[in-house]
Amino acid sequence: MKRFSVPLAAAVLVAGAASASAETTIRYAHMNSPSHFVNTAGQTMADKINERTGGEVNVEMFPSGQLGENSQITEQITLGGNMIGQVGVGTIANYVPDFSVIVYPFMYPNFEAAKKFLASDLVGELETKAEESNVKVLCYFAFGIRDLYTRDTEVHTPEDMKGLKMRVQPVTVYTEMVKQVFDAAPTPMPWPEVYSALAQGVIDAAEAPPAAILDQKHQEHAKYLIQTNHILDISPVVISASLFNSLSEENQAIVQEEADAACASMSETALQGYEAGIQTLRDSGMTVISDIDKSKFSARAGGIADAFPEWSDGLYQRARAIIDN
Repeated sequence: MKRFSVPLAAAVLVAGAASASAETTIRYAHMNSPSHFVNTAGQTMADKINERTGGEVNVEMFPSGQLGENSQITEQITLGGNMIGQVGVGTIANYVPDFSVIVYPFMYPNFEAAKKFLASDLVGELETKAEESNVKVLCYFAFGIRDLYTRDTEVHTPEDMKGLKMRVQPVTVYTEMVKQVFDAAPTPMPWPEVYSALAQGVIDAAEAPPAAILDQKHQEHAKYLIQTNHILDISPVVISASLFNSLSEENQAIVQEEADAACASMSETALQGYEAGIQTLRDSGMTVISDIDKSKFSARAGGIADAFPEWSDGLYQRARAIIDN
């Protein structure tokens, strides 16, 4: 571990057909809005790569899911597209199942513990397996501290969530968290559709960091924010391994260095902005519930590992030992 439809199909073929050359164009795709820190840090990264490589590597930003949602972005990368993506750990887990342990609920007491785990030999092993599917991890960052929020239900215990429809990312670790930790009904849904689903009552609840809630204006249709702090959300920035390997050693080093700088910047922004985000949500009219016993939620998380028969034997226990020691 070093550090810290048809249009889509056509895009994959075009991108994959273009081999890296003296002037390589890389599309940086993600699901966040143009004003989100992922995009602003990504734009800084792109500008510096373009400048430092003398135009040999040209990175262009594609925010707001323009090139597809996370699973589609990851698939294009596995197929050799000239792409960088800020994607979810769960989408890489479609190729390396053990990867999802990185976002296991209630795993990290703080970001230092997360960095310790991400620098471990265990995560290095997972990255090597991901490269077998042509996915190279450039770096990780703290996307934010994820909290529960509801349309109109006040929540203090898991029992308060029983029967509610909760939006979930379509990956097992989140689906099991919704069922086991929150005692709710998982409702898989693309992130861009959550705003209208809250507005129309299609879902009763969702979960995300405050910055992401504000970015998508979900506070306009969600009354309660419950500070469960259930996941310190670690997000990878990835690139097609074949594309990265086709770059000159000098340009590889530049791409890696600027990716590391972007990830460090995004982590700082996300973590320092948590309390400010909570206050902004409160000022916007959301009722923030902080007086909950988090142990009532975290005590339910241990059984999530049982939902992963495809995980390596003892994976969760290995991860816990690295973090706790």
